Amino acid sequence: MSSKDPCISTHETLHGTLEVNWDKDYIGGFICPGNCGGTELLFYTSTSSVNKSIETVKVQCKSCRARSMLYQECPKPLISSHETLHELLQINWRTDYDNSFQCPKECGSRSLRIHRDDQKVQVRCKKCGAASGLKSKLLLPCISVHETLNGTIQVNWRTDYDNSFQCPKECGSRELYFSSIHQGIRCVCKKCTALSLLSNMVSPRIYNYRPNVECPNPNCKNGWVYLKNQLNGKEVYYCDTCNIKFIGNSDDAGSWTGRYQQKTTLFCFEDDVWDLRNFFENPRDKFLTFTNLTPLWYQERVKQFLYAMLKRKLNGWSSIQNSFQNLRLFSQIVEQREINRPEEIDRQTIQVFLQAQHGLDAKTICQRLGKLVKFFDWLGLDTSKLIHKRDFPKMRFNDAEWLDEAVRNSIRQHLHKIPSPIARQYQIQEYTAARLGDACTMPLDCLFQEDGRYYIQFFQYKVQREHRVPATREIQKLIEEQQQWIRETLGPNYSYLFCHFRGVQANSYPQFSAIKPLPEPPARDSYKNQMVRILNMLIKKEDIKDSNGVCPHFLGKITRHSRLQEVREQFGIQAASAYADHKSPTTTFRHYAPPSREEVAEVDLPLQALLLNHDNRFLPWQTLPESLLNNPQAHEVDIELSPRLTVYGFCGLEDPKQRCPKDLYPKCYGCSSFRPSTDKLPLYERQYAGEQKRIAEAEIAKAEVACEEAKSTIEAMNLWLPELRDLANG
Repeated sequence: MSSKDPCISTHETLHGTLEVNWDKDYIGGFICPGNCGGTELLFYTSTSSVNKSIETVKVQCKSCRARSMLYQECPKPLISSHETLHELLQINWRTDYDNSFQCPKECGSRSLRIHRDDQKVQVRCKKCGAASGLKSKLLLPCISVHETLNGTIQVNWRTDYDNSFQCPKECGSRELYFSSIHQGIRCVCKKCTALSLLSNMVSPRIYNYRPNVECPNPNCKNGWVYLKNQLNGKEVYYCDTCNIKFIGNSDDAGSWTGRYQQKTTLFCFEDDVWDLRNFFENPRDKFLTFTNLTPLWYQERVKQFLYAMLKRKLNGWSSIQNSFQNLRLFSQIVEQREINRPEEIDRQTIQVFLQAQHGLDAKTICQRLGKLVKFFDWLGLDTSKLIHKRDFPKMRFNDAEWLDEAVRNSIRQHLHKIPSPIARQYQIQEYTAARLGDACTMPLDCLFQEDGRYYIQFFQYKVQREHRVPATREIQKLIEEQQQWIRETLGPNYSYLFCHFRGVQANSYPQFSAIKPLPEPPARDSYKNQMVRILNMLIKKEDIKDSNGVCPHFLGKITRHSRLQEVREQFGIQAASAYADHKSPTTTFRHYAPPSREEVAEVDLPLQALLLNHDNRFLPWQTLPESLLNNPQAHEVDIELSPRLTVYGFCGLEDPKQRCPKDLYPKCYGCSSFRPSTDKLPLYERQYAGEQKRIAEAEIAKAEVACEEAKSTIEAMNLWLPELRDLANG
């Protein structure tokens, strides 16, 4: 304790620094820091144990000897600073606060305790204990700035908001709460707690859209141009279609070509990086990098193979990228096995590659093997000895979904209840069987006449080619009405047949009073597309059900499936394939227009009858159809079609129409649902001996496929045949 140094402390206030000499200026008023109640206090200075150059003033009670740092007992001023539209506002919460705030967690209490914590002013509710920083909840002004065509507008949402908005998730509530966060102003619905940022409501590509400005890129047709920013007094525009920036009102070709072309390097075969923009217009993945592709001989062959594909121009950029990625994966196996030339690639190399793909889905494995087959054929290798058909796992395709005739007719009857542009979009998309993305970007001049007939022409982004379908008089009239509506509503410079809409609310069917068109194409994603949303509202509100009494869910792709199914039923699969612009009718049949369940049942019932027996006993096949109808549980499976398709025993699956869970049928002996029978032991013994003989004959003839199939059958039978013999022999 030192008595030589004066007991002087400094304190920050709103008006400056206050300096207090406690030996001269203190006139009483404080009590013991230990809460003993004593008023006789001693002030003294003390040197910090951490930093000897720092001295602090301390206070000690003469009664109980309790001590404390002086600045801990003298309360610091509760002062906070807040930015407003006009100036910086400073508030002393000890003197200026008038109990006008509620609990930060909205429990309703106004009993708040304001204190300083870690140099920040904090507020705590005395009722529920909720705490919050003043800057995070209470006084940070809810002010947002919005760019408009006529200038910048500033909105204070606490004072200017007039309850004119609804919930951002469209629950219908107008009870909204606005708060400030570091990303901007947040709007929260008090009813469903849905939230949204006000600054994300309108994209710059919408409110800065310039229909009178044309994209200078000659390869860009009807580009979507909007104002990006202003640089040195010049307006910089951006084309959202071809992704280029350019300076407005400039005659210099370098105002855009320099930025657009300087990134595209000239193609050179010897380079380790190829720029695909030399072969494709605006590919998403622009480069092929061969740097890490080893060994060097393999890298050279891959480059030659890909260059041959690029020169033929039969594949899109995505196919080139997929081939490159798969061949790069295979290069790891080539390097691991130290293969020095293509002729050293053998069956064991393929098996190592297949083991590396373990755990992937069947579709991915089939695609990778398919790319290897093309590469090996190009190298001149015997692909049939390297990659066998059984290497391709069995693929499962989801059943095609379409709207049956009852649903389509019901939708047509209620189309007058939805906005006319939406109804026309549905009818035109359904008639053309266009994919959702292709229909959204269908050009305004898609209708044309040739040789006295009208056609609808549009671009297919998936296959990168134009497609045309003949137009009936009815659909021609619909397109002409839509063209007239677009020109009257969005002006002559808008180049698409359909447009996007805002203000589609769940509770506005069927009036849609707040719906407004926007000068941009409809959303390509089904969950964002307004036509899809409105059609689902129509189906739900009008209680539309299919022939099975189920309410269907409308998807953006379902119109294509429905139309192709309709064409197949009327004119055949070849006509449906041509209508869809498929290269093979197999694609149409498998993914879009397969036979209906009723058509399958006509030929599938006799086959099911041959495979079902509910009593685990022999039944003549003539009696099985009746027993199938009375007892729909699957059990006995006996097939003798060839050595490869021979099965004796029973299946434990309860549902006779259930698909084999492991895709092993008719090789069922390794399946967990297979049940052998002691009554069939002689058949098993005969089959076992036959498979052993088959192995010997296959090894002599060097028939690898037959040998491996016989070995797999014997390995599966060895798992249960010894126990079955013991059980049968007692």
